[in-house]
Amino acid sequence: MTQAKQTNPPHGPGLDDEALLRWLAEETLLLCGISSVTGDEAAITDHLMQRVAALQPSAQQQRIGNALVVRCGTLGARRIGLFGHSDTVPPNAAQPHKIDWEAGRIYGLGASDMKAGLAVMLRLIADADALPNELVCVFYDREEGPVHLSGMVPLCEQQGELLKTLAAAVCLEPTDNRVEAGCSGSLQAQVFAQGKRAHSARPWLGENAIYAVTPLLTRLAGFHRRAVEIQGLTFYEVMSATQILTENARNVIPDRVMVNVNYRFCPEKSLATAEAELREVIGPGFAIQIVDASPSGAVCTDDPILSRWMTDCGMPVTAKQAWTDVARLTGLGIPAVNCGPGDPEQAHKVGEWCTLTGPLRNYHLLRRLVS
Repeated sequence: MTQAKQTNPPHGPGLDDEALLRWLAEETLLLCGISSVTGDEAAITDHLMQRVAALQPSAQQQRIGNALVVRCGTLGARRIGLFGHSDTVPPNAAQPHKIDWEAGRIYGLGASDMKAGLAVMLRLIADADALPNELVCVFYDREEGPVHLSGMVPLCEQQGELLKTLAAAVCLEPTDNRVEAGCSGSLQAQVFAQGKRAHSARPWLGENAIYAVTPLLTRLAGFHRRAVEIQGLTFYEVMSATQILTENARNVIPDRVMVNVNYRFCPEKSLATAEAELREVIGPGFAIQIVDASPSGAVCTDDPILSRWMTDCGMPVTAKQAWTDVARLTGLGIPAVNCGPGDPEQAHKVGEWCTLTGPLRNYHLLRRLVS
């Protein structure tokens, strides 16, 4: 990975890098110890409000459901936004919860995705008195679920005017401290084929709905990734079958089958265009229901504030192949990128961990941006 330039501006009084690394690690572990599976984020939001009040008593807090907007620093100055989701996927029994100082890792559910990022946001709030800009930190819920149920939806409805005044924003999704620009859009379509029910001992009396989708599966198997270059970054468009479901016993020829098709499409392509392309690949003869539609996120590497920040820090920049709330932010006209301390390969993984140095590095990078 490209080595960045030195980016260690002064931080909180009495906190050198060794103390800051320890603080961030312990805060991350504390956050990992608070259960916040998608849809059950009340406890962690309560905790975040209490921590903000203790770390920065002058900060303004606004709670919307289980999402939280915090304003601090020089209120009324140029606004920089940081966004982090507080929820995790469900736990697994094999997940350790500890700091391994010797191995340099913080183990815990959500350590990489993305409670290490929340710890960084809390530390920046604690040190906000020295900032020349206004810092707006948004902790939101239900990111890991369907996009239309995200806590960002009511938050944008109630705080949209504030968010639109942000000069720039960063989503602290796990990127291993790289900048990942833009994000792919996503369509989820349920494709239904009809057949005729019969006993599996006499299949000639029926019509197997599974066989009706064989041509579709063949087309999807032959859909090779398509490279699309935007502002020097390469995104890949892919279309895949992700589920095949029937509603019949094992000795019954199914009269109905559902294939879920997921299309990941590049930035600068509208939902309408993406849906038209999806329907063309699926072809005629099927009932199609779009069950989730997430727009792509714009590539903002040419934004003056973000561009200068990335250049000054010598940060590597890649394309964001997955979907993040960068799409929602750029849809509001806010220049935004992804940059978080977690390792994306650890997200949702059994035994999830984050490096000790990741949050420290991320703190210094974001401190430079908000300064």
